[in-house]
Amino acid sequence: MYKINIDGSFNKDTGKAGWGFLARDSRGQFLEGGCSNLIRVAGPLQAEALAALHSLERVYQLGMARIILETDTTDLVKGLTSEDLDMSVDGGLFIQIREIINNYFDHCEIRHCPRGCNKVADRLATHGASMVGSGSTVFMSQVPSFVTSLVSGDLPGAGI
Repeated sequence: MYKINIDGSFNKDTGKAGWGFLARDSRGQFLEGGCSNLIRVAGPLQAEALAALHSLERVYQLGMARIILETDTTDLVKGLTSEDLDMSVDGGLFIQIREIINNYFDHCEIRHCPRGCNKVADRLATHGASMVGSGSTVFMSQVPSFVTSLVSGDLPGAGI
């Protein structure tokens, strides 16, 4: 089972948005992370949903069929685990993500995690929002230097 932490970043003053994700193995070891900027994003929940969409696409490409997807946004959890928000402005996106989950993953558990436990994905999303060009950045097997301390600080058994 792989754990995937995701986050979206949205700055209403600048209109800039980004997404980030971190994939870990069952022992909590870093496998891959990535981030990118987003264009034409309506708000923070849409940035979070797009983070889920892009992250799921990437981990599917990596062959991760059994995952736990963690986000610090309760409305995203609600949108991905029920039909309650299907009539909202982001409803079509929630439906699309649920279809991807159902079609491409053997198991996908969606969990809410406190914001303090999602610091790496948050930092990656913020980095993605600050990127100038389009396209994503993927960090395979090696933790990017700007999140090294965050990654090592939240490994299982790490002291605070």
